Amino acid sequence: KPGDKMKKLLLLTLTFSLPNLFAEIWEDYKPSETQIQLTVIDVQSNYLDDYLVDLKRTWVRSVEIQKELGHIMDYGVYVSDGASSPNVWLTISYENMAAMEQTKEKSDAFYKALEERYGDEEEELDKISKGYEEIRTIIDNQRINQVIFEM
Repeated sequence: KPGDKMKKLLLLTLTFSLPNLFAEIWEDYKPSETQIQLTVIDVQSNYLDDYLVDLKRTWVRSVEIQKELGHIMDYGVYVSDGASSPNVWLTISYENMAAMEQTKEKSDAFYKALEERYGDEEEELDKISKGYEEIRTIIDNQRINQVIFEM
């Protein structure tokens, strides 16, 4: 009967696909220890260049100091090439979850380095940061990590 052949074919297909339904973490894949803080931003398109220039003077400076101090591994700024929304992604990479933890020692070292380098610009940088709210919207902020597949 044609119906019996279809049932056998369906049963055979399900039998061979069942092992794939039960993937196991640490066996089939594992999360990377590296943690990435991802911030997704929508900047008004006619302000994107201004935003990036100001971002270099504020956020990039601060993450550069954190990188030099060894608090973070790296950072990234990404933009889309179209007029779509969102259009800016910021990343900060940490060695692991423990490295993300803030401590008084880290904070003191960071603010000391920031003051030494840019203390005379504090008022101007504060004004730039407050102006961000007029031209951008933070869409999302997540902690993500890469999945490493076992082969």
